[in-house]
Amino acid sequence: MTSRKGFTVIEMIVAVGLFSVVVSIAAGGFINALRAQRQAAGLIAANSNVSLAIEQIAREIRTGVSFCAEIGSCITRNEIAFRNGYGEDVVYRLEDGAIKRGIVGGDFEIITAANVRVHDLVFILNGTDPVDGLQPRITMVVKVSSREPVLTGNIITLQTTVTSRLIDG
Repeated sequence: MTSRKGFTVIEMIVAVGLFSVVVSIAAGGFINALRAQRQAAGLIAANSNVSLAIEQIAREIRTGVSFCAEIGSCITRNEIAFRNGYGEDVVYRLEDGAIKRGIVGGDFEIITAANVRVHDLVFILNGTDPVDGLQPRITMVVKVSSREPVLTGNIITLQTTVTSRLIDG
């Protein structure tokens, strides 16, 4: 009797089945890792862009005066108006999911990127009354997310407080 070396059909089916299960698990883990990396990159990009916008606003506030006075009062909590260091009456506000900057009487320009959605922008003003003797202090709170469809539920909240270097008067 001669012995034949090889695998039976059942052994091959079991081996291919096990290989398929292992490859499926590995591919699923790889896909999840790619999705998590894409989410992290989108959130980092949104955070970086809004951080730059907040810094731009903060720089202008530091040399600003007449916060929500003379120019007209702040219409909502999502808007601030003041006179910057160049004597321009500036307004920052939230509109259509973006932060916009404008000069009173002029057009508004978007200062956040197209891939960023701003959910909320709040300005909390303290010491803006010229007779209270306090240095103007503005706290900005921004809630932002990426416009990527898979990231719509991930909202980042950023907050900073800025003090004007100038005394109104």
